[in-house]
Amino acid sequence: MTVTENVPAATASLPPLAARARSIGGSPVRDILAVTARPEVINFAGGLPAPELFDAEGIAAAYRDVLAETPARALQYSTTEGEPALRAALAARTSARGLATDADDILVTTGSQQALSLLATALLEPGDTVLVERPCYLAALQAFGFAGARVVAVPGDEHGIDPGALEELVVRERPKLLYTVPTFSNPTGRTVPAARRAAVAEVAGRCGLWIVEDDPYGELRFEGERVPWIASYEGARDRTVLLGSFSKVMAPGLRLGWLRAPAELRRACAVAKQAADLHT
Repeated sequence: MTVTENVPAATASLPPLAARARSIGGSPVRDILAVTARPEVINFAGGLPAPELFDAEGIAAAYRDVLAETPARALQYSTTEGEPALRAALAARTSARGLATDADDILVTTGSQQALSLLATALLEPGDTVLVERPCYLAALQAFGFAGARVVAVPGDEHGIDPGALEELVVRERPKLLYTVPTFSNPTGRTVPAARRAAVAEVAGRCGLWIVEDDPYGELRFEGERVPWIASYEGARDRTVLLGSFSKVMAPGLRLGWLRAPAELRRACAVAKQAADLHT
């Protein structure tokens, strides 16, 4: 009797990762945040709030109240656009700061980083051009790169983006959007003055360009007067997406952000969010 050995059959290689996953390297923000786990390190590289200022007692009390009063609603699935009471409160805060906003103008997101991802999904095709400030928030560059966009920096000075250079690039490159952090910019800390914001809004209105205005730091002003959002200028009202976040004013662990956008784009972002996480 002959005994036949069990010889493993040759296995075929697995299909490769998608091109977008192969072409994007590691996240610099992930690397920055990883360092924060080391207690001996004080990390100035990331926009991390001081943990001793987190209102832990207030947040805990809020959770206790909600879970005591409306546990079924709080723990159940919700609408993709976000908890209606939260959207109404965000709209009221935005209106009080000079930009008339209804609850229906708001889409709640899992941090404002998700808002960038949703906008990239809704607006960008591989090869599309995105204009950014120089230097630019690193995680925004990652979101646009993952969508296959070509990122081009707009020249500027101590007052921010040069409107003339912006117009030249819009005419030459035909970009889909301009991404900017005009108030306490990450990483420079620069705030763009009102006249420069008005000029950027005018270029966007005249040349045809989406503006993504990221404002995670705007409520952290210690002195001086608040500068109006680009979204509040006439030329930009129908083409500016305003992003906000609770990460800097409450706690980043809540992962709560929002976007305010014109109706058609907001609906497209809501559809993209349904595919991502159903709701925050």
